[in-house]
Amino acid sequence: MKFDDRIKARAAREGSPVPADFDRRMDALLDTLPEPVQPVKTRRPFRLAVSLGIAAVLVVGAAAGAPAMLRMAKNHVDFFGVSTEYASQADTFEQYNAAVGVSAERNGQTLTIDNLAADDNYLSVFFTLTSDAPIELVGDAKDPAHWRAQWTAPTFWAEVNGKPLDTTGSIENEAFLVDAHTLRGLHRLPLRTALPDQFDLLLYTGGTNSKRDADFRFPLSVDKSTVSSRTVEPGLDWPIHYEGTDELGERFTVDRTPRIERVSVSPLSSAITLSEQAPDGAPWDSFVLRDDKGNFLPRLPAGMSSSGFRRFSNVFEFIGADETTKSITVIPFISDYKAHEVKGALDDLPLTGGSANGLTLETLTVGKEQATATFSLRGAVWSAQAQFTLTDRNGEPVEFSSATYADSYVDRETGVVTATLYYPGATEAELASIAGVSFWQTNDDMVLLEDQAVTIALD
Repeated sequence: MKFDDRIKARAAREGSPVPADFDRRMDALLDTLPEPVQPVKTRRPFRLAVSLGIAAVLVVGAAAGAPAMLRMAKNHVDFFGVSTEYASQADTFEQYNAAVGVSAERNGQTLTIDNLAADDNYLSVFFTLTSDAPIELVGDAKDPAHWRAQWTAPTFWAEVNGKPLDTTGSIENEAFLVDAHTLRGLHRLPLRTALPDQFDLLLYTGGTNSKRDADFRFPLSVDKSTVSSRTVEPGLDWPIHYEGTDELGERFTVDRTPRIERVSVSPLSSAITLSEQAPDGAPWDSFVLRDDKGNFLPRLPAGMSSSGFRRFSNVFEFIGADETTKSITVIPFISDYKAHEVKGALDDLPLTGGSANGLTLETLTVGKEQATATFSLRGAVWSAQAQFTLTDRNGEPVEFSSATYADSYVDRETGVVTATLYYPGATEAELASIAGVSFWQTNDDMVLLEDQAVTIALD
C-alpha cells in the first residue's frame, strides 16, 4: 500500500473526510519525490540526549528583579560562522537582534540564549547548549549529521505578557555540533498575530509545551520597535468560486471564503495569515502572491492551527518583499497539480523542460556521498520545493544499494532552492554509473483567476 493510500485509509477509519482535491494534490506532490527516499524524522524525544534530571535551574548573568530591556540592535551572531539555510540573511539578523547572553544550568548542562531577533512574523532564538559529558546525538550514525543535530536541539516554547505565545506550533530549527560537548542552533517560532513593540517574554524548553515540566526557563523583556515591520490586518472575507475538470474528466466546483487576517513585511521576514471555517479540516490554499512591481513572491508554509469552532489559521512566509513594496496581491488559481519529468545529462544545465513557469535546474555538484543542486523559480509557482534524481546513461534512476535521503531549503533572500540527495553507502560502481539528472516540473496548466484577486496595501 502506498503512503498516500495508508493516510487516506487511516483518515477514513478516524472519521476525517478526505478533501475533494486531496488525490490530485497528493499525487502531484508524490511525483516530485526521488526514489527511494527515507522519510525525514521530525519528532524529537521528550528529553535532551543527556538527561537533565529535575534539579532546580540556576540563571547565570541575569540581574535580580526585572530583567533589563532587550532591544533589537546591531550585534554579532556566532551562529552564522557555518553553512546554514539562513546564511543569506546573516547581515540582516546581525543588524536587528538583541545580544542576550543569559544562561541556565541543570545537571551538567548549560543552555545559553545568545541572541534574540523579533519582528511581527517570527521570534528567532539563537542558542548554545554545552554539556560536561559528550552530547549524544539522536538518530543513527548513517543519518545526515545536521539532521541529528536538529533532532537533538532543545525545543523552545514561550509566553508573552503572561499568556501562551500565539504561534502556529510549527518547529523550524537548525543546529550543529561545534565540538563533542557544544551544540549551537537557531529556533524560529512563527507567529499567528503581531507582537507588541514591548513585551515580557518567558522562553522555556521541554519535550512538550508544558511550562510546569520545562527543563530551562528564561524570563526576558523585549523591545522590537527598531524593526520596521509594516503590518496590516484587513480581516477581509474573500469569496472564491471556480469550476474545473479533474484528471478523470469529472467536473468539480469550489466555493470557499477564506479571510485574509494579516499581511506583514519586515527586514527579517514576511508573512500572510489566512483563516477559514473549514468543516473538512482542510483550509483553502490555492493562491499565489504578486507585488506591485509584478513580481511573483514564492511562499513557504509556516504552520496551521485551529482557533476553535473548526476555524483554521494558515500562516505562510513569503520571499521577495522589501521596504519598497507597496502592496501584495493575492490571486487564486486553478491547476490539476500535475507534473512531468525533465531529464538531461550532467552537462546539459540549465534544465527547464520548456515550461514558462516553474523550476530551472541551475547547478549540480555530484560527490562521493551526496549531490547538491540549486533551482531557481520562474513566474507563478504553487510550491517552492524541488528534488532531483541521479540517472544513468539511459536516463534511468541510479539504484543505490544503501538507503538514500533527501532534503531541501529555500534561500530567504533570492528564492533559490537548494536540494541535496544523500547516498552515504554508495559503491564505486554506482558512482561511476551517474551520467545525468532528472526532476519533476509542474505542468503549464495554472490559470490565474485575476478577476477574483484582491490587493492589500501595506501603507
